[in-house]
Amino acid sequence: MPSIIGIESWERFSYYGMQAIMAYYLYDTVTDGGLGLPTTTATALMGAYGSFVYLCTIAGGWIGDRLLGAERTLLAGAWVLVFGHLALSLIPGGAGVAVGLVFVAAGSGALKTSAIMMLGRVRNPGDPRRDTDFQYFYLGIQVGGLFGPLLTGFLSVTFNYHVGFAAAAVLMIIGLIHYHATRRRLSASWRPDVRASVERPTASIGRRGALAVGLTVAAVAVALVLLVTGGVLPLAGLPTVLLTATMTATVIMFAQMLLDRRISSAERGKVLAFIPMFIAAVGFWAIHNQAFGALAVYADVRVDRIIGGWEAPAAWSQSINPVFTLLLIIPLATLRLRLGHNPGIGVQMIGGTIFTGLALLVLVPFAGLPAGAVPLLALMATYLFITLGELHVSPVGMAASTVLAPARYRTRFSALYFLTMAVGTALAGTLSTYYDPTDATAERNYFLAVGLGVMAVAGLMALFLPRINRLVREGEKEAANDAAQESAAAPTAR
Repeated sequence: MPSIIGIESWERFSYYGMQAIMAYYLYDTVTDGGLGLPTTTATALMGAYGSFVYLCTIAGGWIGDRLLGAERTLLAGAWVLVFGHLALSLIPGGAGVAVGLVFVAAGSGALKTSAIMMLGRVRNPGDPRRDTDFQYFYLGIQVGGLFGPLLTGFLSVTFNYHVGFAAAAVLMIIGLIHYHATRRRLSASWRPDVRASVERPTASIGRRGALAVGLTVAAVAVALVLLVTGGVLPLAGLPTVLLTATMTATVIMFAQMLLDRRISSAERGKVLAFIPMFIAAVGFWAIHNQAFGALAVYADVRVDRIIGGWEAPAAWSQSINPVFTLLLIIPLATLRLRLGHNPGIGVQMIGGTIFTGLALLVLVPFAGLPAGAVPLLALMATYLFITLGELHVSPVGMAASTVLAPARYRTRFSALYFLTMAVGTALAGTLSTYYDPTDATAERNYFLAVGLGVMAVAGLMALFLPRINRLVREGEKEAANDAAQESAAAPTAR
């Protein structure tokens, strides 16, 4: 597994490194090497970009299944990522941002989905090593998220932003070299059916279908570029467009499943039970992904980052979340084992959503302090609550999408979970346009409104908790039975 886990780790290293300095590059003054955009426009663009990344993740899964196969999609995504980082590094101004972010989003979406697909396919359903593989996979993501901002943040302050973007490209190239160096040993252990599922599409749509899809995507991209460059659609309005698009897609997907007469009434009930969980996950991501927008601005202009007479780069604040994740994930798991009780999916999502809302309420007492006067510990406390929310919402939300899925819509139901990220990130960008660090009242109201709003979502979900718990238990029993049957039918792993 080192080749697959390794390339994902290097991809996260480069991706989070680039993302950590992007907002600052967008709104920093031209004399300081930035583009000089309004702060609200910069944070809105980060929300739009993040939402587009998650949409590309869904598209990447489709491309791997229907066009290229998982491995070729992974490698293509990696090279597209390299091109995107190089565009940010070498092409000056808004043109470099437009080209670079689109390619980074497309490459990241293709690579991430393909890596997950490959990791899941190379082991038999009942193989206990599958869980270990995914634990290492998650660990690699966190390590990349920790060190990426530290490296690019240092380089952007010491040299300039373009050096930071170039470093992200180099990191991804290292990941590709590592993958090719270790792939042969991995592929030698693949069974013929595994090799076929990894190297070839599982359900090809043919050349005509591929051409039709390519032309459609190109037409939409050109239309968006013309709307933005022609002034019809302002840059700050992009997250609203993506929020509308992702919410529309969500409504269509839920409606299609609920109105399908081929699914049973019990399955329909499970789909309905997932709706409040979907909304809770959206609320979580709407705060979590402000780390690259409003909270990035907060770290830059409001927080005292002086450590021993030296000012730490603002981008380093984005390494706090992965630090807490690495510190807490094992103790939390150990605590649950010792207690002998693992709270249900619904309870964990409610608790995680409450933690996430509290994250912004921590900052309310500091509204009105002079610029650069907020203690670093306050921001660290905010990220601690966000991390606690993530450890309770993210894994169980994905688990819920598997146990509540109707039999006919299992793959599409997993895509619904990625849509929570797309909707939540677009919402984060839209909300960030209301954040004003120069107005104490506006800042206080922003943190109160967003934090309490997300906590209210947790309260709404609590109303449906008994029904959710019952349906989740039923879904877990069915999933366990299916896994047992697949394990019995699968050949012994080598």
